[in-house]
Amino acid sequence: MASLPPDPDLRPDRPPPEPISDSPDARPSLGFRPAPHQAGRLHALREALDDAATILGFVRAGLGSRDIDPDQVQWVIDLAPGDGERAWQILRTLADEAPRSPTIRYLARCLSPVHHAELASHPRLQPLLTDGRLWLDRTGTGLPPQPLSNPPVVLAHHAFSAAPQGLYAIRNGRLLEVCSDPQGRIAWRVPSRRDGPMHLLTAYRHAFTNVVVTLPIAAMTLLDTVLEAAGGRLLLRASDHGGKDIAQIRAGVLDALHDEPLAIHDRSQPLSADSGARLARDPGDRDVEWLASLPVNFEALARWHRSHRADSVRQSQRDDRGRVLHLALHDVPGGRLRECLPDLLALPHPDDHLESLRLLTAIPTCTAGQCLAAIHAQAADSRALLALHATIATLGPHLSGTARTAWHALLERCYDRYYPGRQDRDDPAGTIRIAELAMALRHWPLARRTLRDLLRNDPKHARAWRMLAHCWPSTRQPH
Repeated sequence: MASLPPDPDLRPDRPPPEPISDSPDARPSLGFRPAPHQAGRLHALREALDDAATILGFVRAGLGSRDIDPDQVQWVIDLAPGDGERAWQILRTLADEAPRSPTIRYLARCLSPVHHAELASHPRLQPLLTDGRLWLDRTGTGLPPQPLSNPPVVLAHHAFSAAPQGLYAIRNGRLLEVCSDPQGRIAWRVPSRRDGPMHLLTAYRHAFTNVVVTLPIAAMTLLDTVLEAAGGRLLLRASDHGGKDIAQIRAGVLDALHDEPLAIHDRSQPLSADSGARLARDPGDRDVEWLASLPVNFEALARWHRSHRADSVRQSQRDDRGRVLHLALHDVPGGRLRECLPDLLALPHPDDHLESLRLLTAIPTCTAGQCLAAIHAQAADSRALLALHATIATLGPHLSGTARTAWHALLERCYDRYYPGRQDRDDPAGTIRIAELAMALRHWPLARRTLRDLLRNDPKHARAWRMLAHCWPSTRQPH
């Protein structure tokens, strides 16, 4: 079985190189992207469990059809790993359920040097980095350091909206691209390039007029690089806010533009050299605040897959305003990777999980047993636990016997699955609330454990010290 040694460049004390995505040539003249820890952020634990099920289904089908070599490394490439929780949850699941071979390794594509430093220093991720299951891509290419011998699984949740998107207008048969005028306002001009993914706009130019559309150019370029390195074989699972048809894209763009007029810029007039950069770094400005909410054109992305001879492209959406779940499979002639599709297509839409979490906060009253069942239904997601925090804190002191024992086991499971993200590390409200529930349910060992974990990262947290002092008479242990 092939095995890769731990990457010596993953030491946190080594400064990461500048990622390719931050190079001047890769930046668009206009564009505002969400913070790296937000791009790819996990909304519900069951989303990560579905990703893990996708990986397992793909690997098992590939092993059965002999399209995956058990002696070669199987890579999972995450194009937008967010704060790292998705990687952590997936790797925990794979450790329990994945076959012994092939070796599965997870590559998280860092979106900036700061993003790399945050992931490399996270206490939950450091053991995975040390044992070589998790790798950090600091180049921005989305490619592992060794050849892709097996077809990779590519995850791209909120990766396309986080990458630079092109914004174009078709007006009276003319194709125009967005730009900024000398005053830094929105304007339009004839595109300077027609190569690469731009050919997808030709069909729009002939079929529509007075339409504004987006094009995920950076995402397509990135996928093209990974697809070529993988020898034309990969599985892509993505979700993002966007549309599956032109009507949705047009409505989404116009909503983001606030019905700005389509002014055509005369290219004979020189643009201000820094006007694009000024717009890109000032997301609060009225003229550019819409850049953060441009919808992803999944209709064009499906066209891109078909132009690269994709074996299958499937897209689903719960409503016109929800996320699009995008599944694309590329295979070589004679390959049988598509045998995994029935199981993968049966997985729920990620918005289903988010909606079920939202419904928990709408429950007016419920019993302790109902709360217990609801959290178990969410796979012991700490988000569900915290959503019912007030109800559980009220019911907890009245529980006893087997009911309290069942709650103790659930609290331990939830905390075992708990991932302190960036916000919680800055303001550890989540950890404090879990400790409060443990104290309300008289689970003193867990309360002490959570507080000690918090104080290990923030020794001056006064409230944690006060709560820990309250735990001491019950645990009979010194601080």
